[in-house]
Amino acid sequence: MNEIKLKTCPFCGSKAEIHKTSGGEYYVDCGLKNGFCHIIPRTWDYDTEEEAAEAWNRRADNETD
Repeated sequence: MNEIKLKTCPFCGSKAEIHKTSGGEYYVDCGLKNGFCHIIPRTWDYDTEEEAAEAWNRRADNETD
């Protein structure tokens, strides 16, 4: 299995974290490792880790990356 790579938080630069809900879905959020993020972004819930990571890594200037 390939390691899932997540971009850092686009607002504070913290390392992102992937989580699994009690319902078995996945989401990614700002890990708040750099102290405090004023935005605290989070993806919606997805069926797979890969889908959640793809949503997190999408940026307005590179939507296909």
